[in-house]
Amino acid sequence: MAAMKRKIKYMLAALFLLIFLPRCEKDLPEPVETISEEIKYINNWIWDVMNEVYFWNVYIPQNLDPDKESDPDNFFQKLLYSKDRYSWLDDDFDGLMAQYYGVAKSMGYSPAFGQFSNTDGIFILLEYVFPGSPADRAGLKRGDIIVSINEIDLTLANYITLFYEDIQTVTLGVLREDGIAKTDTKIAMTAEVIALDPAIYYELKEIGGHKIGYLVYVEFTAGKDSVYLKSLGNIFDNFSVAGITDLIVDLRYNPGGDIESAGYLAAGIAPSSVVQNHEVLVRFQYNSLFNNYFLQREGPNSENLVFKFPNNTHNLNLNRVYFLTTKGTASACEFTITGLYPYMEVILVGENTYGKYTGAWIIPDLADPPQHNYALVPIVMKYANADGYTDFEDGLAVNIEVEDDLFNAVPFGDLNDPVLYKAVENIVGQSQMPTLKKAVQPVPFERLENKEKEKRRNLFISPVIYSK
Repeated sequence: MAAMKRKIKYMLAALFLLIFLPRCEKDLPEPVETISEEIKYINNWIWDVMNEVYFWNVYIPQNLDPDKESDPDNFFQKLLYSKDRYSWLDDDFDGLMAQYYGVAKSMGYSPAFGQFSNTDGIFILLEYVFPGSPADRAGLKRGDIIVSINEIDLTLANYITLFYEDIQTVTLGVLREDGIAKTDTKIAMTAEVIALDPAIYYELKEIGGHKIGYLVYVEFTAGKDSVYLKSLGNIFDNFSVAGITDLIVDLRYNPGGDIESAGYLAAGIAPSSVVQNHEVLVRFQYNSLFNNYFLQREGPNSENLVFKFPNNTHNLNLNRVYFLTTKGTASACEFTITGLYPYMEVILVGENTYGKYTGAWIIPDLADPPQHNYALVPIVMKYANADGYTDFEDGLAVNIEVEDDLFNAVPFGDLNDPVLYKAVENIVGQSQMPTLKKAVQPVPFERLENKEKEKRRNLFISPVIYSK
């Protein structure tokens, strides 16, 4: 019996060692991950393009092996410079280009995802609604609060997924002293492929002898065949016929967009002599490879190095312009604003802008035929205005500081909007301003991630201008 007990004890000891002692690598080799040839192709495409065009290519770690990376997106992230907040990899080039041209499947409302610091619930504040969109037809409006979608309350885990549902029944909320209360109001919508013309609102205001043009512009996109530039030109023509003396451009919810639209807007605003003389709007700086290439092939006045004011027959010939801004006003907005600084008085009203002075290319697989539908959107340059102003990491400073208040939002053009009010007041003087409702203190909240808006917070040079 004693011998049997000793045998069991030794067996238990052996079992303990088997379970709890670390195993030697020679006994248990690490499994070799199989990476498909398709993934290797995508990774090598990413590697080649980024090492050639990326503005910060000197910071790319050269010890990485594209053939040993199993996830293209993770591999791409490893290549990025630590200060790069803007470059991304997209797995749907066709969908990206549809969005670039301002045509997308959408409900047609712009969300500000929010959360109060002492609660777990998430809410959506509507920044604006596209005219004629499903949201507009359903009766949603700027400043509305959404607290649930399809009877599911919004949380950190689900708010992005629910927002992109193609069929939605949203439940509205109302702000109370102790937070947001759910109401009985429910609104049903179905997403549609719609044209998202970024000039969503304009009007003429006549106050104290001033004729003020007011334009709400929510994204810089020319549209297919420049259709949205044509509509913007028509608005400027209406302002011109009305004989406007002042212009206010509302960029509070504009994340940026393409350079063509930015140049067009700037050329519609600037003094006519500046446009006619094709003065320098901005200059571009690429990595050393592309800077040298453009200098040697095209010279210092290359269109790839110098962007001049384009022709614009709808020019308003102004000497002063007001821009309404927030922390979300970025990229092509800042390109337009800084480009105008040397040539006219530019007054910013609202909050300091985002701070983005770089631009990107959209690069698909250029093989014939393409081997995948990924697109690279890497930062390829930074820009400076004609005076050399650039590197405004903290954003552009406002001249008149006013906090935007979405919880108490009023329709665009309503002078009870405190940001618009301050711009108009600066134009006409306090004595000419109407009596307004009692001012309220803006309600602070934490803004949450909006991946699609982050992607659009770019200055796109062109849909595709890169070639091997």
